[in-house]
Amino acid sequence: MNVIAVTGGMGSGQSSFVKILKSLGAKLVDADKIAHEVSNFDPEVKRELRHAFGKHIYNRDGKLNRKALARIVFDDNNKTQLLNAIIHPHMVSRIIEKIERAKDSGRYKLIVVDAALIFEANLEKMFDYVIVIFAKMQTRIQRIKERDKMPQKEIMKRIRRQLPLEDKVKWADFVVRNDGNLEDLNEEAKKIFKILTNSKERKKVAGKHAVN
Repeated sequence: MNVIAVTGGMGSGQSSFVKILKSLGAKLVDADKIAHEVSNFDPEVKRELRHAFGKHIYNRDGKLNRKALARIVFDDNNKTQLLNAIIHPHMVSRIIEKIERAKDSGRYKLIVVDAALIFEANLEKMFDYVIVIFAKMQTRIQRIKERDKMPQKEIMKRIRRQLPLEDKVKWADFVVRNDGNLEDLNEEAKKIFKILTNSKERKKVAGKHAVN
């Protein structure tokens, strides 16, 4: 049973790709969802975040006010690193727990971790394969505009805070180019799923940098 990571950048189509893999029978572990759970419900994390960034980052209901936190850390790289240092160890621990449970269940041919910061957090060695979803910059910008109604200046500001997709492509085991439509992405997902759940197909790409 292979454990893979799927990553990309804003607007590349990463979330759509993992949903297709899930529909094909893969177990999906959503790192972003786990990070939300950790920051909202883990007492140790909440205590550390309040100490680092102030009590006001939590609402009265005990849930993290993400907009308030974003205003603090977004333009300060040191504070962003501090935030990640608090969240990531707890998030990774829970990801590992979910992976082990999925393995023990014996129900899945493939375990997929959907995580934006695989390379940024140096987590790539946790996985058998890393898939990068790549799209041209203009395609990404247009998708984000349509999805989030965000001005281009803000989009570019956020994209520049991520590792360039071109760098992630160099380190990937598989690259899925996603400048087409959802039907095209669906076909690519089916190809990847077949390779990673079939030992004969896997041998054909073993040790290679496969670009789809």
